[in-house]
Amino acid sequence: MASRFFLGLAASVLLLAAGCKDPGTSTAGSALYTFDSTTNQVFIWTDLDTLYANPANPPTYELSSSLFSQVTNLAWGGVCFDQNRGILYLVSDTGTIVRVSSIRSQTGTVPSAQVFSFSLSGTGRLTNSSFGQASVDAANDTLYITENGDSATQIWVVSGASTQTQNASVALQSLQVSGDTGGTGVAAANGAVYGFMANGGPVGINYVTGPRIRKGTAAGFDPSSNLTLVSTQSPQILGIYGSLAFDTGDGLVFAARHNTDSGITSQPIAIFTTGQFSAGPYQAPNAQLGSAAAQPNLRVIAHPGIKDWLVGLPGQGSTGYNTIFLWRSPTGGTDAVAVTAPAGSVLKGLAVDGNAS
Repeated sequence: MASRFFLGLAASVLLLAAGCKDPGTSTAGSALYTFDSTTNQVFIWTDLDTLYANPANPPTYELSSSLFSQVTNLAWGGVCFDQNRGILYLVSDTGTIVRVSSIRSQTGTVPSAQVFSFSLSGTGRLTNSSFGQASVDAANDTLYITENGDSATQIWVVSGASTQTQNASVALQSLQVSGDTGGTGVAAANGAVYGFMANGGPVGINYVTGPRIRKGTAAGFDPSSNLTLVSTQSPQILGIYGSLAFDTGDGLVFAARHNTDSGITSQPIAIFTTGQFSAGPYQAPNAQLGSAAAQPNLRVIAHPGIKDWLVGLPGQGSTGYNTIFLWRSPTGGTDAVAVTAPAGSVLKGLAVDGNAS
């Protein structure tokens, strides 16, 4: 009996130790990247734990490159990070993409051999469109970028994103969205793609209308199945400018809402489990996050996927600010701290590296 007891105790200790190292609950070794449209620089804070404790800290590094001027008009949410390859992507609202390789080792002017510029083709674009949030699926080297036009939405799929050559023009490969409109959010990882659309035609076997988050793959969203849809009725949860973030460690999808333009005064972030996307339409969020008073104009969010951070940016209209919201262990109910970037900076996109060290 004693031997069985000590064996069980040892197993429990091992499980506990393994739980303490669970990347889904860890915050260590995480860095923050953002782009300033005023100076055309990438700001890097190399340790989010330190920044959370001292939110007045300036960026550790400020990167520059002559190619960064091509994305001065950064798209809302137009920054994303490939954690497997150490690559940062910057996307303009007109479809120009700048790729920075070996970003973890860059500290000043980026060598020309490490920075590339390419663009999305002008063929196949929507009428009067602009590009929005970008997300990279590091598992298959694919970049996803939302495009929203006068009466339609599509998500561009850029295969082999890390190998696109200098000045390349990427032909349209569209993730089909079946009549959705107002698409501004996308988050992708491990073969799954989540897209936010503000409206559009009826979808699913129950003909759901209104704002929706849909789950799919690089091949598209299934127009006939509720397995690809999360939406909400009253009280309204989803709203305008629905930026998305994907916590792969815990299987959670975060959806940010711009309260001011949506006319809503509740918490601005809804959290859904990935399992809810197979439970039919009109799912209530698993939890809600954020402060309606402190973050009424939340425009962009990002998550590292494997570490327990959430970051966000406010904005109004076409105007970005120099404030960064930083949640440590967001599902634990912690309040965000507000980080102020260098004076005069304009931020419209950001990303977190969960493998910074």
